[in-house]
Amino acid sequence: MSHDSILTVGKSTVQMGDYNDRIYLMSLAAEDGPEIVEELVNMAVAEDLSKIFAKIPASKSVPFLSGGFEREAVIPGMFEGDDGLFLSFYRYLWRKEQSDGEELNRVLSVAESKKGKGNVSTLPSTLHMRRLGPEDAHALANLYGQTFKTYPFPITDPDFLCKEMEDGVRFMGVHEEEKLVGAASAEVCSDGYSAEMTDFAVDPDYRKTGIAGALLRALESDCSDYGIKCLFTIARACSYGINSLFSKGDYEFSGRLVNNTNISGKLESMNVWYKFVED
Repeated sequence: MSHDSILTVGKSTVQMGDYNDRIYLMSLAAEDGPEIVEELVNMAVAEDLSKIFAKIPASKSVPFLSGGFEREAVIPGMFEGDDGLFLSFYRYLWRKEQSDGEELNRVLSVAESKKGKGNVSTLPSTLHMRRLGPEDAHALANLYGQTFKTYPFPITDPDFLCKEMEDGVRFMGVHEEEKLVGAASAEVCSDGYSAEMTDFAVDPDYRKTGIAGALLRALESDCSDYGIKCLFTIARACSYGINSLFSKGDYEFSGRLVNNTNISGKLESMNVWYKFVED
């Protein structure tokens, strides 16, 4: 898989490239002022990218909103004492047109009908879960390669996965004996207050065995132990399974990011879900 580049703009972290045909402001540095908005737009024009996507604190949103960004999702209190906003700037109308909107609404309706019903399934006795480390990187990369035709980050590269682990991303895996059959991660945000629950993958031969729910519970428990309060996910809007997983787990739907991510072979819209955990 080819992938977009991660770079620094000012002191903020950005992903940019043709692969997702976008710029993604992943982390806005507090010292980067309103000028970054114009800089991002200029970069998108120069590279002819059709979308800019930004995840920022609400207190920093005025120059973005006045500069043409639209709010697509909000997580109350995502940053300690401040809401988190998911904003998008569309350079072309086609990028914000959603031809499958009715189907995505059905997926959401089914998921919300299962709200709070819990992921109570336990793993079969033949399976066991543990934290994954660098020694698991090759098996993890292979599992992701089998699961996703395309993905917005290079998770099929063992070196990238090792770097993620070094940077504090928490990976959990489910094994049958020595075979890795399921995995997911919690990507802790720079302020340590929130974490994105992401990178869920289950070997097709092991689906319907409760692996995804068990992984989610394990990651939630791990995050809670480290004082992480806000958990969220950016889930494929077309997936009945992943949206139902988070709704069952008592996450709240907070908005949809239109044509946001190159995953499984095409640009897809993504749903944002969140919840808060207690000590």
